[in-house]
Amino acid sequence: MKNFNILKISLVVLVLISGCNPLKKMIQLSEQQQINVNPDPILMKGGNVVFNVETTLPVGMLPKGTSYTLNFEYDGKEAGSQEFKASDYPNSARSISKATKTISFPFDDSMVDNPQKLSVVGNAKIVATGTNLNTESSVLADGVNSTQRFNEAWNLQSPKAYPGYTDEEETEVTTVNFFFNQGSSYLRGSEKKSDRGEQFSAFVAERNMTKGVNITGAHSPEGSTKVNESLAGRRASAIEKYYRAQMDRYDYKDEAGDIGFNLVPVVENWDALRRALRSTSSLTSAQRSQIGAIINGGGSFVDKEKSLSKLNFYNTLMKEVYPDLRTARTEVTTVIEKKPNNEILAIAQKIVSGEASSDALTHGELLFAARLTPDLGEKAAIYGSAVKWGGTWEAHNDFGSVHIQLAKEEENGSEAQLKLLEDGETQLNISLTKKENIEAYLNLAASAALKYDWGAANDYLAKAKEVENDRQSMSNVLHNSMGALAIAAGNHEEAIALLSKVDGKWGAQAWAHWRTSIAHLVLDDHVSALKSLNNLGELFKANEWDLFANYYYVLAVCGARSGNSDAVSKNLSSAFSMESDIDLKNKAVNDLEFRSYSDAVQAAMN
Repeated sequence: MKNFNILKISLVVLVLISGCNPLKKMIQLSEQQQINVNPDPILMKGGNVVFNVETTLPVGMLPKGTSYTLNFEYDGKEAGSQEFKASDYPNSARSISKATKTISFPFDDSMVDNPQKLSVVGNAKIVATGTNLNTESSVLADGVNSTQRFNEAWNLQSPKAYPGYTDEEETEVTTVNFFFNQGSSYLRGSEKKSDRGEQFSAFVAERNMTKGVNITGAHSPEGSTKVNESLAGRRASAIEKYYRAQMDRYDYKDEAGDIGFNLVPVVENWDALRRALRSTSSLTSAQRSQIGAIINGGGSFVDKEKSLSKLNFYNTLMKEVYPDLRTARTEVTTVIEKKPNNEILAIAQKIVSGEASSDALTHGELLFAARLTPDLGEKAAIYGSAVKWGGTWEAHNDFGSVHIQLAKEEENGSEAQLKLLEDGETQLNISLTKKENIEAYLNLAASAALKYDWGAANDYLAKAKEVENDRQSMSNVLHNSMGALAIAAGNHEEAIALLSKVDGKWGAQAWAHWRTSIAHLVLDDHVSALKSLNNLGELFKANEWDLFANYYYVLAVCGARSGNSDAVSKNLSSAFSMESDIDLKNKAVNDLEFRSYSDAVQAAMN
């Protein structure tokens, strides 16, 4: 037994001695290894830090029975590994060994203000025994490029429903038909005193704000072309004369001169007869078919009229159908009268305070009133009143939406913020019980995003996508939100495709241009990023909006990517001169985008 133990110990010693030699050789050869990391600095992509590593090991680096592992570290923490097994490289004694790998590890906020280095330690190992040796640590790349954070995925739009009221000019058309005797353009007293005539006179007496009057004179299909043409025109003129007389009667004064009259004589047109035939009960189906065959057939208007006159039921046609064709159709376009915006807001404030009853405004006017104040607290109070009065899905949605806006002003993750979001979600879910609507789903997604719950936000957006929607503005919010979350997930090509679907010239389009520029920068396409930023700048200029500090900061990033030191200095100087929620000066000093432009950064600060 003693001799056996001695033999066993001797064998172990021999293995260790023989094992150390290849390990030491591997460590020595590691000095010739080539490790290329791309990009440098490494990149925040989605919720991770991502980089590609391409490694070339020298000839003889992987003796039989060994492995070599590159262990990457960032700020003292594990950041992935790349392993080479000798068994996978049978020709390593005569040729180099090469491999590529994409590596990722979780991003955290400390990487922004405290940039570190990506380093690597090689580990040579004998597989059978586990015996191993490490190389010295060496730096491979600078810290994390976090430009993606300008995406602001947490800051999704929280849309309001259409209130059913707008302060834009709206018009309505009032239509009256006046009828004439055969061959006559005289407006009879019986027509003026008819119910239609009396209603028309009362309408004119109200002195509605009139934009224009269209009068279409028509005739029944008998008589010569010359007579019919004159007759249709004279009938239209007769109504204009009567209308102007009514305006004089009700003292329109100078207002009458601003009203345009458009007289349209309709001559030798069968459309009115076709419509009359569809509605008359005076003719049989067969008789209507006979008439239809004539007027839809060939020949001139006069030829068709002669053919109609030969029908054995022509007298019925003349007595029961033709009189309704001898008209002057009058269409008056008037502007709908609305309260001034300041009056609407003042009344809404009184409703909130209890000084006015809830019916002092229509429900649509009350919802619209909340849009007239920039104060979020006052908006919330008005929407709260709208919920109490009416409680429509629109009111609950808008009340929930303003809760999200208020939550964005609270400290992230604070009790106050979470309470606002909880109350807002309650309102949004009530809105959905009243009617499934895209606005509430988009707002629930915005609430989830503010809590960094990307999974829930995506689920709500998927539901929003399924809701029938005819508002382009809501489609814009949907694609903007989906694009923002795609960037947060690291799917930048998908994000660009989604954001390209945003159509408009307002805020949604601005967010689309902005986020598209960020996605292009993450994809290392500063040319396309600059194009998106220029589009954003043109949009702001066209709408006379003030550009913001982060816009100039990202322009400076594009300058750095293109090697333009002047653009870096100029745009950072603009960014530093403006208010921002971020300490941009401190960010620029630590930002790896400007690691080669310290002089330009310093010049911008001065």
